[in-house]
Amino acid sequence: MINIEIDSIIDDISPHNYIDCDIDTIDFCDINYNGFVENFMLKNLPCVVKNISLEWECASKWIEGNKINYDYLQNTYGDLEAPVADCNNIDFNAHCKSNMKVGEYMDYLKNDKKDGTLYLKDWHLRRIRPSDQFYNVPFIFGSDWLNEYATDHQEDDFMFVYIGPSKSWTPFHADVYSSYSWSVNIFGRKKWILLPPKEEEKLKDTLGNLPLLFNPEQSQNVKYFEILQEKGDAIFVPSGWHHQVTNLLDTVSINHNFINAFNIEFVWSSLQTNLLSVEKEIEEFKHTPEFQEQCQLILKSVFGMNFVDFLHFISHIAQKRLNQMNSENYVGFNNFTLGIKHIMFDLNILLKIINSVQNHPLFSNKYIAPNEIDTIMNIKNSILLKVK
Repeated sequence: MINIEIDSIIDDISPHNYIDCDIDTIDFCDINYNGFVENFMLKNLPCVVKNISLEWECASKWIEGNKINYDYLQNTYGDLEAPVADCNNIDFNAHCKSNMKVGEYMDYLKNDKKDGTLYLKDWHLRRIRPSDQFYNVPFIFGSDWLNEYATDHQEDDFMFVYIGPSKSWTPFHADVYSSYSWSVNIFGRKKWILLPPKEEEKLKDTLGNLPLLFNPEQSQNVKYFEILQEKGDAIFVPSGWHHQVTNLLDTVSINHNFINAFNIEFVWSSLQTNLLSVEKEIEEFKHTPEFQEQCQLILKSVFGMNFVDFLHFISHIAQKRLNQMNSENYVGFNNFTLGIKHIMFDLNILLKIINSVQNHPLFSNKYIAPNEIDTIMNIKNSILLKVK
């Protein structure tokens, strides 16, 4: 187990001015957890981390010399199915997807005369093969409420394998729930383009739609960063940073989305913004009995979670942190142990979020069940006893 802890100094960090920001490159060997929190997570700034996968099993077994070890992947995972996106087939601003046997995909990938551009992505291999420890979650990403919640509830996780040929790509987007993400190249090279929050507003058309791909040559006065990600590099993508990715070579990567105390306020704010947009979109039905229910259904469709989902999420993490303090069992996600200051910080931030949720109009109307309100208020009172 690896312990992750923070210093009290992190409360003094102020939001960063994205206009003056740059993207740092650091070496994994030189990183400490608190420094990463202060310099990147709290400031919501991206970075490149070198040499992060040197000791990962997949870095040796999945790669043979200067190419992907197709035979190993076929023999080990060939009978499994994985989602595959067709980069040449677009429907509603997204790639069309289908499932394919991994063995069949490897046959496609090693063929020099490929038919089309197929990209194996969003593959939940870690969930399918939990005993197969083909990589280690870097300790700097160890505070991960999203995958902690998914693991505790045996739901779909946010841990993915991507394998794609040269010229495969991911469209311009921001990550689900406005979460953080990290992506580690096991092999190959990617080109990333990232835009700081709000810069994407300059790209919207008259209907408010974003482009499938951002073209810098066609977009004036838009601040963006271009990064080449090499083998062994990790990219940390903060909340609200729109990005697109192109594989310049055949590439294999491990990718996680995650939420924690350092970006949960961003997630909550984004959920509220999306809800307001949904309410405005169907405001002609505002006085119908089904209005709020329909708004929540649409919100879940466009944002990934609705108001009640968010309540369940923060309630679970808060109750778990309270239990950890009471039992002195500080294990969080992936067997990382949390220092007491970290747990207290989590609880203080959760208390702040709960107070904000409590002030939201939806909390006091009939949409929220009384038992849900009782649960969150009991948790709030328990936190107050711990942090006062």
